[in-house]
Amino acid sequence: MKKLLFICCLLSLLFYSCSKRNNLPKGILPREKMQEVMWDMIRTGEFLDGFVLNKDSTLNKTAQSLKWYDKIYQVHGISKDQFIRSYYYYQAHPVLMKRILDSLGKKGMTNVDPTQQEQPLISPDTSNQQKPVLNGNVLIQDKLDSVKKLKRPHRLKVQ
Repeated sequence: MKKLLFICCLLSLLFYSCSKRNNLPKGILPREKMQEVMWDMIRTGEFLDGFVLNKDSTLNKTAQSLKWYDKIYQVHGISKDQFIRSYYYYQAHPVLMKRILDSLGKKGMTNVDPTQQEQPLISPDTSNQQKPVLNGNVLIQDKLDSVKKLKRPHRLKVQ
């Protein structure tokens, strides 16, 4: 009887802890919402670095960044404090933060423009041979091979 009671207590504790794991404290953004906000913040940071802040050196970089990040908070209907509180919560829970960052990494890889991807190092040739290619140019090795085919000049003997 004691064993049965112990097993029941253990199972109830297990179910309680598993159900508690999915519940976030009040004021913390759910994982999906946090992913969306962080994705937009990453893209905005890239936009600021590439197009806004580098074009005009007289701009106050911090003020411009805060202005753009405030727009992100408005778009998602959250406050800056709510985002910061959520960020610190997820930072304190590495397993949850890893899920968010992994999903952002996957999302970043799926949004890569195929025209921007690197060319393969081996490109097909019309003659059933493959030549190494680097950035669309045939490597120097082909030129060296053609030079090797030339006969070496005889060396002059110095007396």
